Amino acid sequence: MKFDNSGMNLEVLTQFIEDNYQIGSICSINFIPKGEDGYCYSINTNRYHHYFVKAQKSNNHLDFFHSLRTVSDLRYKYNKDYVVAPIKTSQQKSIVPFDNMWISLYPFIQGTSLYETSEFTRHLEHIAKTLADFHSVSIHNDQLPKETFQNPFEKIILHLLNVAEKQDFSSNLCKQKTASLFIKERKDIEVTLEKMRTVQTQFSKKNYKQTITHGDPNFSNILRGPNQKLYFIDWGEIAFAPVERDLMFFLEVDGKPLDFGQFISTYLKNRPETIIHPEIVEFYLYRWCLQEIADYGYRLLVENNGVEEDEHSWKELQPYLPIPHLSIQDRMNNIVTSL
Repeated sequence: MKFDNSGMNLEVLTQFIEDNYQIGSICSINFIPKGEDGYCYSINTNRYHHYFVKAQKSNNHLDFFHSLRTVSDLRYKYNKDYVVAPIKTSQQKSIVPFDNMWISLYPFIQGTSLYETSEFTRHLEHIAKTLADFHSVSIHNDQLPKETFQNPFEKIILHLLNVAEKQDFSSNLCKQKTASLFIKERKDIEVTLEKMRTVQTQFSKKNYKQTITHGDPNFSNILRGPNQKLYFIDWGEIAFAPVERDLMFFLEVDGKPLDFGQFISTYLKNRPETIIHPEIVEFYLYRWCLQEIADYGYRLLVENNGVEEDEHSWKELQPYLPIPHLSIQDRMNNIVTSL
């Protein structure tokens, strides 16, 4: 979140962290306006150590326990030092409940996200090599989600369409604009949801190879640390899926195309057994779009997060609604040209 409207008492949170983690006394805790799916804080201790805290609201389609346990295995059992894994509590837990939140603690990486540096092309080959290595990890975990090509956001979006038509948002400009946009785009949204159902039926009959995937390796979730080393963070969406789930993030950034040819050639050089299926990439591009519509639409039409957060959510919704069919087609053309 960009603004701390979590409602958490930071003094109580500080004591909770001290009680659950063997890190000494906390000298300071400060909100960091990073991320979209939770609240982030920086803490310093009397031992002169620096940590990163993430507080996430409970989410029915994510299993934080099994996800973060796998992340810890990747870092410490498989020695993947580009994985930023949570620090375990004194009870050896990777994540713990606090009020209506889940709390996880991480070592603080002194660095900057690649999104903030805008150095996208410069690091493409490094990212491609790292993802090829990550996707080659042979890990077995029956508790992790497996791709079924379902669209878990359909129910939320249909609910938002109903809310947009029935509720009066005249007292809130952002909510009013959001409701009007949903109503205007209703037909296209419904057609796209139907298309996703059809694709799910088709894909479920095929036996696409699945491997471990990050789920959201966008440039904001890749940190450039000391000595130009890259670190991947925010592993809440980790799951078994086709590699296209991760690769599609490197087609463009902020609507501007990247050199996907350079990226995919490096990836395939390091993982030559990979077969890229453009139709799967298209599925993921659309599902990501629907996920963002559901996420920011829900924040705007259902939640009450305050004017500043509403304005941020309205801005973030813009690239995804109206659904950018032409942009997605351009990305598909880029893939076909690059393969």
